[in-house]
Amino acid sequence: MGQVLSPSAAAAPAGWAALAAVPGLWRGENLSRVELPSLTTGYKALDAQLPGGGWPTGALTEILNSHTGIGELRLFFPALADLARAGSNIILLQPPHAPYAPAFAGAGIAPERVLVLRARQPEDALWACEQCLKYAPRGALIAWPRRLAPQDLRRLQLAVEGRPLLAVLMRERQAAHQSSSAALRIALETGAASAGPGQLSLRILKRRGGMLERPIVVAPPAPLPHFPTPAEEPMHAVDRPHPAATPA
Repeated sequence: MGQVLSPSAAAAPAGWAALAAVPGLWRGENLSRVELPSLTTGYKALDAQLPGGGWPTGALTEILNSHTGIGELRLFFPALADLARAGSNIILLQPPHAPYAPAFAGAGIAPERVLVLRARQPEDALWACEQCLKYAPRGALIAWPRRLAPQDLRRLQLAVEGRPLLAVLMRERQAAHQSSSAALRIALETGAASAGPGQLSLRILKRRGGMLERPIVVAPPAPLPHFPTPAEEPMHAVDRPHPAATPA
């Protein structure tokens, strides 16, 4: 393992201050040195542990959970509400359940700002995801891909790199054993000893900065008491991805 050098002010080279100010340079021992564009998560305890003080934009975020419907989408409601109020669009690609418009409206997210994209084939979903990351001008993309190889993740990370977009991939828990180009990886748990009813335990598996061993407990907005039937599709949906379906 290489040696970590921390030169004193007297011994520091002349260009050290300029080098330390480069936005792409980060120090593992100090999250405050990580200057990344980000969106507040709406949870102070989580913001304090994320580089840049919130969900990163221009980079992939992976959410890993054992099954869907434990609050993984509601976890992002505060950030999505801020984006919707600013006039940005929110794209849901291949969601496992029909999005329920009143739940979004109740969280302050105008349903007309939400676009649902569905693909008939896995390769179409990957293509649609890449196109949204490349060309959506701003806002958020939340996708539920079935299977992704490491080269697929690299491809998606390159597509979103440096763009003003919140990019989230909802994946199965087993993907934690796979290498990933994502800047942030979080495993979600319910029923953990540290989490109470309605709370989520977040274990940060990867971030730009020092390691975090203890989980973070947050309470996403409570769901509304109505659950839609599979026939309900209250959001605007596009059956097959096409360049014209990408929001302007």
